[in-house]
Amino acid sequence: MTINSLLAILFARKWVILITTGVALCLAVVAHLLTPRTFTGTTELIVDGRGMDPISGQMQPARLMTGYIATQADIIRSRTVINKVIDQIGQQKLLAAAGLTATPDEEVNRRQLQGFLGQGLEVLPKRDSNVLSIAFKAKDPVLAADLANAFAQAYMYTNLEMRVEPARQTSEWYKAQLASLRTDLTDRQNKLAAYREEHKIIAGPDRLDLESTRLSELSTQLMAAQTERINSQNRRDQIATQKIDPESRAMDNPQVQQLAGELARAEATLRDLGNQVGENHPRYAQARTEVAQLKQQLKRLLELISGSLRSSVELSKAREEQIQKELAAQKELVLQLNRHKNELALFQQEVDNAQAAYDSALARSAQTHLESQISTTDIAVLNPAIAPNNPTPSKLAVMLILALVGGVLAGVAAALVWEWLDQRIRTNADIESDLDLPLLTCIPLGVSEVRS
Repeated sequence: MTINSLLAILFARKWVILITTGVALCLAVVAHLLTPRTFTGTTELIVDGRGMDPISGQMQPARLMTGYIATQADIIRSRTVINKVIDQIGQQKLLAAAGLTATPDEEVNRRQLQGFLGQGLEVLPKRDSNVLSIAFKAKDPVLAADLANAFAQAYMYTNLEMRVEPARQTSEWYKAQLASLRTDLTDRQNKLAAYREEHKIIAGPDRLDLESTRLSELSTQLMAAQTERINSQNRRDQIATQKIDPESRAMDNPQVQQLAGELARAEATLRDLGNQVGENHPRYAQARTEVAQLKQQLKRLLELISGSLRSSVELSKAREEQIQKELAAQKELVLQLNRHKNELALFQQEVDNAQAAYDSALARSAQTHLESQISTTDIAVLNPAIAPNNPTPSKLAVMLILALVGGVLAGVAAALVWEWLDQRIRTNADIESDLDLPLLTCIPLGVSEVRS
């Protein structure tokens, strides 16, 4: 079928198309006249999208208003909000106002009301604005306004619950965690106190520093005792070996120096007398006796000094051994205190960590508790709905356009079906295609009418 054939068919069956289109338009008009009038109550809400934290007063990241407003519109259409509206107005009262038949089954009645409210509700987010319009269509203007306002209130309550409920659950969780954290903190503090008591560690100046100072003093005393012992031992050995002159064995002793000087003078006098008077002279004998006495006195003095040096060496050894014992004990004490200090630092760190965790949880618990007590939302009623005086404008023009388009399409379809049931030759091409014969000539329509 060519375009010309199709146009010829539609032109031939034009009355079918016109009648079908007229019937469709008449049905649209009748439907419009039979449709009961409805009234629309509209409530306008403003949504604060600044995202300010009501507890801390700090600005939160800005919300994406397009997605946020669309989400709020979906919340208004939710069953949760619809059920709140039903509970707010009353199921029986709402059934009577909506003209619905009540049944003994409460669940059936609620489903009827959910369908009625969902059908009449319309949420209109305004473009590039934070304003939401809640519109409700009903036969009664007062009912339409009441339901629009009821949806606004139910939505605000739902929005508040959605903010408060997570904070309340978080607050309860923090309360449970605080009990555990408090127990853990108490246990760690008790362990720290028990460790201090067991090892007799008291608060105040660091004992490790004091004992380290004492260890340093003992080391200094040990070095002094060793030096003293070595010096006394060397002097004792010098006297015992008798490898040097008496004068040099005890140069630091005044008595030895005095006797040594007297002995030197007596020996000089003895040599002079020996040269002058000879060894048999009485004066020489007296000088020799004096020299012998001085040597004897010096010997006894050196023996006394040697004994004193031996005693000094023994005392130095005893003092050195005592200091070494005290030094070893002090070293062990310092090492033990160092170990105690390290373990005490670990205990203290555990206490500090537990305290920090408890303080952080306590602060967060207080904040979430305040958040769970919030009674305001970021939603406010801008314009509450009032009962409309005029019904909602009808959509007659839209209905007529749809009826016109539908009628034309239905008429075209009816014309094609009629043509299929009653096929006729409409054009020259139909003769050649249907009869499979060449077309020799044709008589124009106007000529045929003149000849007749």
